[in-house]
Amino acid sequence: MNKSRVILSSSSSSEQDIQFSYKRYFINNLDSYHGERILELMSKIILQKSAEQTKVPSAVMLAEDAEPLPPPPPELPYEIIGTVTDPKIKSLDNVARIIPKDQVLSDMLTCGTVVLDISYDREELRIAMDYFKLLKDLLEKQGPAASEPDDDDEVGAGDSNKRYLILLSTVMTWAATKPLDPENPEMPFIETDFRKRKPHLNYKMHYDAENEVIGIARKYRRQIGAIVVCAGMTYGGREDVLYYWFQKAWECEPLMPILGRGANAIPLINVQDLAQIIYNLLTDFPKKLFILAVEQNVTKQREIVKPLGRCAGTGMFKCIPPEDAFLIPELDQRIFDLMTLNLNMEPGFIVETMGLQWTTELTFAEYAPYLMKEFKKLKGLKPFKIIVYGPPIVGKTTLAKQICENYGLIYISPETAAKDVMEDLARRVAHWDEGETSALPQPSAEEEVAGVDDEDDAAEDEEAREAARQELAVMRAGLAISEDEIMGYMRKRLLCREALNRGWVLDGFPNTIPQCTALFDRGEEQDSEAEEDNEEDKFEEDAELYSNVFKKILPDIVVSLEATDDFICEKAMKLPEGNSRLDEEVMLDRLFEFRANDARDVTPLNFFDELDIHPLIVPVKEHSDYAMKGPYAAVALRMGRPCRYSKLLAMIEAAEKKAKEDKALRRHEEAKSLKILEEKMRKEREDKMEYWSELYAAMREEEEQALAAAGEPMRNYLVHHIFPTLTPALLEVARLRPADPIDFLAEHLFKQNPAGKMLEPGYNLQAEKILGKIKILDDALQDLDIQIEPLAPPEAELPSPPSPPKPKPMSAL
Repeated sequence: MNKSRVILSSSSSSEQDIQFSYKRYFINNLDSYHGERILELMSKIILQKSAEQTKVPSAVMLAEDAEPLPPPPPELPYEIIGTVTDPKIKSLDNVARIIPKDQVLSDMLTCGTVVLDISYDREELRIAMDYFKLLKDLLEKQGPAASEPDDDDEVGAGDSNKRYLILLSTVMTWAATKPLDPENPEMPFIETDFRKRKPHLNYKMHYDAENEVIGIARKYRRQIGAIVVCAGMTYGGREDVLYYWFQKAWECEPLMPILGRGANAIPLINVQDLAQIIYNLLTDFPKKLFILAVEQNVTKQREIVKPLGRCAGTGMFKCIPPEDAFLIPELDQRIFDLMTLNLNMEPGFIVETMGLQWTTELTFAEYAPYLMKEFKKLKGLKPFKIIVYGPPIVGKTTLAKQICENYGLIYISPETAAKDVMEDLARRVAHWDEGETSALPQPSAEEEVAGVDDEDDAAEDEEAREAARQELAVMRAGLAISEDEIMGYMRKRLLCREALNRGWVLDGFPNTIPQCTALFDRGEEQDSEAEEDNEEDKFEEDAELYSNVFKKILPDIVVSLEATDDFICEKAMKLPEGNSRLDEEVMLDRLFEFRANDARDVTPLNFFDELDIHPLIVPVKEHSDYAMKGPYAAVALRMGRPCRYSKLLAMIEAAEKKAKEDKALRRHEEAKSLKILEEKMRKEREDKMEYWSELYAAMREEEEQALAAAGEPMRNYLVHHIFPTLTPALLEVARLRPADPIDFLAEHLFKQNPAGKMLEPGYNLQAEKILGKIKILDDALQDLDIQIEPLAPPEAELPSPPSPPKPKPMSAL
């Protein structure tokens, strides 16, 4: 339904009626820890009232001459609008509109019921204070409705012409309140003591917001019903404040931190109970100003942390100074304030008047296993249990450790089981000797009294601790370990909390059916958790399927690596020497023993087949696949994505970061190598081009010299015989430009040489001209009869040229 954004103004009442709707509900942070549960229950109100609204009204009998009644105006629907913390969310189920936070104030004023949660987001405080200011201005302008009856009977939100405001605050506004009785500091506060409350320094704005709502409720009681719900520290579901401790318990953190000595009382409320309180207020709004939403049980901090560590973790704890909590990255100021709060509260209205049906009557310590089970389900924390089976040196250990690293599982093998058990016992004994409170200063008298509970717990566990010390002493003695003891250690590793929570990979064991029977025998242990997970009724054929096995430690996947004997022998020869297990005779004996136990009728895979755990057959054929990437890909495809918990996320992020760095380094090296190669090729190309240029120049020069030498006679002939006559003729043709230049050129050349001597080899035009002039001069001299004396005297005789030598007569042979 498309609605335009509403702007607060002093418009007419009819326009405000169109904009405002008593059937519209507003919830801030719909996707938050509290908002999800509140929306879930408020959706039931919307669906119920929408169904009642769509009912067809009964027909009204009219007289025959009466005019038909006009159709009633369309009724506005019941709807929910609100804001979200994640801007990527564009729609939610049962939500009409999601409003941006920068436009939320005007839309809040159009809603008949507003639920504001300011318990953990400080940005909501600013929005809340601005809304209270605008709301008071609006209520001042409207004034009390004249037609509204002044009765004390309250009805549900959305069913009357009255606004409703519910402010969800936090018990931190009571954190600095002095005890009611100094001699009895554990006397609980009740709701009527809200005027005495003193806020924590970090929650003064929350305190001011509560007072604003109380003031609005008192001053405009005929126009609006307003109430403050002061909620304790919420828990349950996917967790909020306690998320760190739930996560660390599931991860089996060696030492679960307790802030201080853990004797401080923390008011708690299950998030489902808190949502139910808001739901009850919306359906039957009370005549109250302040409500305490806390449990009746008084719960101390150590009664929160220790049950979580014992039901899912290692069961070891460490009291740290409160200020050291800021060294833990996952703990922020809000979590620190709530976990160090020391406040006794007792609910009144929700127990006596509202009659709230609690989610559970158990204490937090008693309810912790169910909370952990719900947390694992919502977070998708499923353990993977895998057995890697195959012939010797096929790559079982490499594959098992790779699965453990990528999926965050623990590695178990016959060779490491005893060592892992001994290290765990040594760690526990060292912690018991050191004590939980070794990092804290000496306790005061009050703290000593508060620590009596811890001493009682230690006394109860003293027998188990003494048995652990004795077992550790026996293991440290260095005695030979029998096969039965190895089987016991492996079974103990499979049943440890870390293995049950995160999962495990069993490397190369069991290898025979008797080993399978001994390892997975039911024994005296109870299989209650596995039976609870299987809530559906079993088929008749499956009734006795797991009667003789311990289902809790049965594997989910059995990976069978298959390889030929030739492949195994060839791989053994390629491995480095020095390991006695890789000797030829030992290797052949191990392979022969494996093949004998892996025969069709006696293979341990039959044991799992009968339990509907069908093996995953993975062939191994590549010698070059040392990292077992091919088999790992097949196993990962069967397993699916790993659980996204903090340690594994850090490992995944580190692996991704390392892979990205390696990729960037590889790209840099490739670019550098490519640049060097390009530079080398460029230099070689330049050298070759230079050599080729020099060679080409030399060849060109030689060719030119050869051409010049070959054309020298022709060029001399042309220069001496053709060009002297042809060049002036061509210039003459160019100067005169005759119509027939060829004929003109031929005639001009004929005139220059009428005797036709031009074609003779010894003809020279200049010499002919000089001879012609000499002849003319000679003829002229003869006509003048002038004698010219020779230059040489008559007695001078020219020497006769030497006669050629006579050939010698040839002698006869």
